[in-house]
Amino acid sequence: MLVITGATGVVGGGVARLVAERGEPTRLLVRDPSRLPELPGAERARGTYDDAAALAAALAPGDRVFMVSMHAAYDERLRLHRAFIDAAVRARVGRVVYLSFVGAGPEASFLHARSHGATERMLAESGLPYTAVRNGMYADELPAWFDAEGRITGFGGEGRVSFTWRPELSAAIAALLLDPAHDGREVVTITTPDAVSLPGLAALARELTGDPYRYEPQEREAWVAYRRSLGRPDWSIEAGASYYDGVARGEADVVTDDYRVLTGEEPLPIRAILERVRERLPLGSR
Repeated sequence: MLVITGATGVVGGGVARLVAERGEPTRLLVRDPSRLPELPGAERARGTYDDAAALAAALAPGDRVFMVSMHAAYDERLRLHRAFIDAAVRARVGRVVYLSFVGAGPEASFLHARSHGATERMLAESGLPYTAVRNGMYADELPAWFDAEGRITGFGGEGRVSFTWRPELSAAIAALLLDPAHDGREVVTITTPDAVSLPGLAALARELTGDPYRYEPQEREAWVAYRRSLGRPDWSIEAGASYYDGVARGEADVVTDDYRVLTGEEPLPIRAILERVRERLPLGSR
């Protein structure tokens, strides 16, 4: 059985649809099954990562499991991930495919990359067969990198960034779940085939649209204060600031051909993705 968590989200939902197209027996484990689409051959199960009874009912020996990462503060994320991994060990699942992040590890500047690294370590120490799928920031959210005035304000300097197109990420995860030939890989990284600096990203948007997109980085204190004024939680703001620290240090400049290896398809470059999302860029609505 294939077990997919997070199937009401973009990545998990994409994985669920691709697996359903193959006719594989699938169980979709989510907090609210009423939000799930109708997919042929898919069972629905209700459960959260810290609901031991629900996980015991949903997981079985030999299952191949997609484990989506929780969007939460560092300690809470690790608590939930630990609970899920412990349940997977008790159930003797066959493999866990975990949604991680580029540069995951204890030395990462980005706080979320550190928690992903800690989760990867939990999986390694658990004895479960696993593959960590590392992605960059989501390319389909590129319009949100610009504010209403067309500015990128993150303080990443000249550091370069690769992105991840979520349909490609879902396809890569589906390939890992469906094809045991890839089981020897503990880490795969799904990115665009290129990386770009923040000034370069603004210039590319300007070239494609003719609108005055630009890079005007704020000082850290101003960047934090603005996001706090929007009511964002402190843990999220701290993580966002640490991401730009990592960009400035070159930690987001990661490009691989893993998507092509897993799927046989070529990944979309950043320019092509910007062309696909250009109607959502903020200055285009003026």
